[in-house]
Amino acid sequence: MDTAPLIALGRAALARGAPNEAETHFRQARDAGRDDAELHYCLAMTARQWGDLPEADRLCATALERGPADPQIHLDLGEIRRAQGHLAEAVALFRRATVLAPDTAAAPAALGAALLQLHRPDLALPPLHQALALDPALVNVHGDAAICLCALNRYPEALDHYRAVHRLEPANNSARYLEALAQLALGDFDNGLRKHEARWYATLGQDHRTRIAGPSWLGEDDLAGRTILLHAEQGLGDTIQFLRYVPLVAALGARVILQVQPPLAPLLAGTADVYSRGETLPAFDTNCSLMSLPRAFRTRLDTIPARIPYLTAPPEHRARWRDRLGPPDGRRRVALAWSGSPTVWNRSMPLAALAPLLARPDCAFHVAQTEITDTDRTTLQGMPGLHDHSGDLADFADTAALVSLMDLVISVDTVLAHLGGALGRPTWTMLPLGADYRWLTAGEASPWYPSMRLFRQPALADWPAVVRAIQQALV
Repeated sequence: MDTAPLIALGRAALARGAPNEAETHFRQARDAGRDDAELHYCLAMTARQWGDLPEADRLCATALERGPADPQIHLDLGEIRRAQGHLAEAVALFRRATVLAPDTAAAPAALGAALLQLHRPDLALPPLHQALALDPALVNVHGDAAICLCALNRYPEALDHYRAVHRLEPANNSARYLEALAQLALGDFDNGLRKHEARWYATLGQDHRTRIAGPSWLGEDDLAGRTILLHAEQGLGDTIQFLRYVPLVAALGARVILQVQPPLAPLLAGTADVYSRGETLPAFDTNCSLMSLPRAFRTRLDTIPARIPYLTAPPEHRARWRDRLGPPDGRRRVALAWSGSPTVWNRSMPLAALAPLLARPDCAFHVAQTEITDTDRTTLQGMPGLHDHSGDLADFADTAALVSLMDLVISVDTVLAHLGGALGRPTWTMLPLGADYRWLTAGEASPWYPSMRLFRQPALADWPAVVRAIQQALV
């Protein structure tokens, strides 16, 4: 029996999104004696369309056994493995597909994307460029290449890819948002802050943004006699960084209502009309995200409001922590944070990487972060000289009080770095190779925090070099 018509009917049903109908045709072909790579591949794609990835994996692996030279089977099995989180296996399959089909862009594009997921932008970039050489119109590949280049501190090249996305998809606001961050990293505040407003229309990062209904303010309208809500938008560090603008808004004659994340509210109590997210707000005439205030004030690198401190620890919290710490023993007191949000892959290090620093007898190190992984908790138990306050920091009033009593803050790019800088404490910030936009791309000084010193990775993931540099600086 000729089963080719059955396979054709099944493929057509799959293309229409009808996996039940497709499976009927494919099983009829199998019952008629068909048992080759194409049949098992088609059944695998049917299971994949249902969302049954383990079954799709099994069937596609069988297809690969029967067709080991088929690049499409390698590619789709790689995608199935990638969807299940088996990234190393996916990479191997994509590499083989690239060899088998060197003139098609799909395999190197998939290889680059998987390597990027493995946090290897250095390895991901060559296959992504290979894919673009074969098909320059691949929007997602331009986006992946730009992300790789930013992680490698090659921001000007990243801009070329974001511009390519804009040419291909003018309505792609996620790419415009990321382009803005790259421009800000390069110090182009005029264009970067303007395009940064595209984030409100981007799908990327939407879950991390808080929008407020009603009219908004971006610096154009007179605020005298009006009430404005200034609200936190994204992370805790972002909020602390841009609180510096609150007095500038008040100086325009506005009554300011400030809405922040609950852990920050106790620190700010008494400094403004402060509300936590979730609390009922009084009436207001207009609103602005804290992260849009640099745009509202047309900030440039040379006009950043950097008068510090602009935060202070509540006196009662400071007194309580002074009693808790006891009198100084002659050693330098150092607040420490080595990890931040797990959603940002390149900003954290394992606690063990700090072991050479923590062995110094001339410093007393104090944990000033609250979230600690199980692995780091085990490491911490073997470091009795490291004072662990993670369980005693109820909110940022406590953290600010602890930091205010330190001689130095050493932190990765997380909220503690911003808090130390806002309090005017000497703060040493450890940065990845491709640092976040606010730290720019080079240099030890921060225009946002005059008391801060930046320690940058000289190469991708090279935290040991950063630790050595801090060791040498601790004279």
